[in-house]
Amino acid sequence: MQNANRTTPRTAYWLSCVSAILLLLTGTANAGCDAPASPKVNWKGCDKQNVDLTGVDLSGAILDKVNFNGANLSKTNLRDAYIGGADLRNANLSHAILIDTYLVASNLSGTNLSNANAKGASLERARLEKSNLRQADLSQANLYDAKLHQADLTGATLIEARFEHADLSQANLSNTNLSRANLTRAKLEETLFKGANLESAKLERSRMNGTDFSNANLTRASLADAEVINIIITGAKLDYTTWYDRRRCRSGSVGECQ
Repeated sequence: MQNANRTTPRTAYWLSCVSAILLLLTGTANAGCDAPASPKVNWKGCDKQNVDLTGVDLSGAILDKVNFNGANLSKTNLRDAYIGGADLRNANLSHAILIDTYLVASNLSGTNLSNANAKGASLERARLEKSNLRQADLSQANLYDAKLHQADLTGATLIEARFEHADLSQANLSNTNLSRANLTRAKLEETLFKGANLESAKLERSRMNGTDFSNANLTRASLADAEVINIIITGAKLDYTTWYDRRRCRSGSVGECQ
């Protein structure tokens, strides 16, 4: 009588094939997160918490949903990298290259981005509360609906940056260059713009309460239909500025729309 549990040579062959495939797939998955740092590396969903990648070239890398919490990415090249939905809380990205980098919906709360080059970066819906962006370059970056509550952007270059619907309440944008930037419908409550260059910027329908524009340049800027309460414009240059009531300020207006 034959043993019903006996494995035939054919069955054994197929079982070995399946085992080999499973081992290959498992090995490949592990190899993705263990792959060395390099341009275009794929670390999607990997845990890189507290990793030190100072000065590494990760240009074009696939890094969406990676855990970079507390990581050191100082001077790292992340140009054209895809980092959507990633956790970058408390990471160090000072002097990092983030040109055209995709950071949509990523969490950068408390992150150090000082002196970072993020020209043209996509930061829509990103969280940047209490982040350090001092002297960073975000020219032409898209920060639509981004959360920048209490962020420090002192001295940052923000030419033609997009901040529509962004929350910049209690943020410090003193001495920034926001020429031709778009802050339409932005939340600007208790925001500091001391000495900032806002020439030709759009602040239409934004919410301003206790906003400080002391010594700022608002030449040809538009505040049309903005909600304005107790704003400070001491020493502000208002040449041809469109005021919140749609009045056009005269040339030579300083500290008052005349």
